[in-house]
Amino acid sequence: MRKTLAVIASLLFFVAFGFAEESYDIPEEKKFDTTIEVITPKDIHSDVRTASVRIEYTRMADEVRIYYSCLDVQFDQGEAMNTILACLKDFQAENQYFSYTFLSKDRTRYYTDSRTKMKMAQYSSYVKFNR
Repeated sequence: MRKTLAVIASLLFFVAFGFAEESYDIPEEKKFDTTIEVITPKDIHSDVRTASVRIEYTRMADEVRIYYSCLDVQFDQGEAMNTILACLKDFQAENQYFSYTFLSKDRTRYYTDSRTKMKMAQYSSYVKFNR
């Protein structure tokens, strides 16, 4: 009984060894590029003078994190949503994407800017684009 189990185990080992694939080094140009490209749009579609928009684009995953920031006293969530949607539409047209879906809920964050010591508000969205 033990001999048959040993023979079967060794046969399975040799069969698995025969089907194993060789390991190759992946060329540098074929490795996954997970760099994040930071884009500042020229037209942010907003009348608020202190507003700014920043887009963090991961090309390999077709994902975008977009941030709308302005002074806390000038922040209006409706204005922020409209600005982000307009910037996403521009980004979609520039990069030939067909559509996009939101990956998580939009978030609003209030903070104090360390450089200017002013209270700021930030509205952000996380989006996946489709080709």
